[in-house]
Amino acid sequence: MYIKRIILFMMVLFAFACQNDTLVDQTVSLSEHGWLQKNKIVIDFQVTDTSKAYDVRVALRQSIEYPYYNLYFVPKVVNPEGKVIKRAFAEAFLYDAKTGKPKGSGLGDMYSHQYTIFKGLHFTRLGKHQVSLEQYMRTDTLKGIISAGASIIETTANDGQN
Repeated sequence: MYIKRIILFMMVLFAFACQNDTLVDQTVSLSEHGWLQKNKIVIDFQVTDTSKAYDVRVALRQSIEYPYYNLYFVPKVVNPEGKVIKRAFAEAFLYDAKTGKPKGSGLGDMYSHQYTIFKGLHFTRLGKHQVSLEQYMRTDTLKGIISAGASIIETTANDGQN
């Protein structure tokens, strides 16, 4: 387990070092019990330039203990006044529905997934914003979900403006 954490830390460090146009890139470790439905993941970030467009990506990490082939979740972006400026109902496919083989990149019994949720998002206000993630499964506790997070990366795309 110690080696897996070192490798995960090095991967996060490498990803952070390679992305200089990133507003935030944060992952939250969940309890050993999994992702509780009542526990929202909230990530704060600062917008300092409203002229740029950004892609919002969600990162999920799961173990083979996760019992379903998919995961429903709701990502939201909230402005400094607390108003939701972007919301979606998203589905992540963690396993192949026919073969049962895990998708994503893996090491041992853990797999990482990354999904672009919002493309070309423009912020109209400066200041502290938030990304929140809520699991939206019919189970109160999702065993096998190890971490979840988000990154907001500058893009050159102008489509998908809000």
